Amino acid sequence: MKKTIKILTVIAIVGMVVLSLPNCTESQNAKNNTEKDTLLEESNKITEENLTFYLIPSPKDMFAFTRNTNLKFSEAVLNPKANVDKYLDTKTQETGFGVYSADLAYSASFNQTNKAGEYMKVVRKLSEEIGVSIFDETLINRMDYIPENEDSLMRITNDTYHDIVEFLENNDRETSLALISAGGWVESLYIVVNIVGDYQENNKVIQLIADQKNVFENLMLFLEQNKSNKDINSLIAEMEKIHEVYKKLETVKIEKSPKKASKGNRYVVGGTTKIVITKEQFEELKQAIIDVRNKITLNNV
Repeated sequence: MKKTIKILTVIAIVGMVVLSLPNCTESQNAKNNTEKDTLLEESNKITEENLTFYLIPSPKDMFAFTRNTNLKFSEAVLNPKANVDKYLDTKTQETGFGVYSADLAYSASFNQTNKAGEYMKVVRKLSEEIGVSIFDETLINRMDYIPENEDSLMRITNDTYHDIVEFLENNDRETSLALISAGGWVESLYIVVNIVGDYQENNKVIQLIADQKNVFENLMLFLEQNKSNKDINSLIAEMEKIHEVYKKLETVKIEKSPKKASKGNRYVVGGTTKIVITKEQFEELKQAIIDVRNKITLNNV
């Protein structure tokens, strides 16, 4: 029987929260903040009982924040394409698939056409190794000619993403999805912590990194549900280094200033929560992510 999927998109900074454009109106900012709060609340509601699947990053959402900041594209943070030849077992191939999917989305978000094309081919190669049969003749033809257009590039990567998700769903590949999801999340965070620069207390991207605590907790829960698989069990042990840092981050309540309603004399007072990360914690988290990423990608081998 076909399983019901709980679609929770991962981005590094990953789809849960996206920075609004600097020139947005106050109403739009309020809408974005409301949507962010809602998404975070939804992530907190996910429990061992209702979490079915935790999906790999969506290119449409992954790294969307990069368009609204001054961050620059850095080829140095990508997992070298040559590493794909090191991935010879199920664990490295499936986590590697997630890693390269993140690299593809990162390249596409900066409209790096040539680089995205290169990483699309690596994703295709690994898809054949892990038995994800989504690269039909139509998709291959689209890959061979990626236009110099950001929307077209993102459309191709999104189509590929949705084909992968559908294939995994239809074939009940839950453990594969867990390994792919973990690889995509780790690579996403690895990219972001390395391009964001030095710690700044009010840096929005660093705050989004802290906010990934909720996403990470759900990812670990999903991995725990599948820990009977030896590959996932060993990955849980490797990810624990990141987990230990995130557990140190404190969640505090932030009271919003009262605002007068547009009609009448009523005032609305609200509040939200914020995950606080210090400079020391950021540096510790960054190093933990670098260590785990390099281990699962075999960059030290």
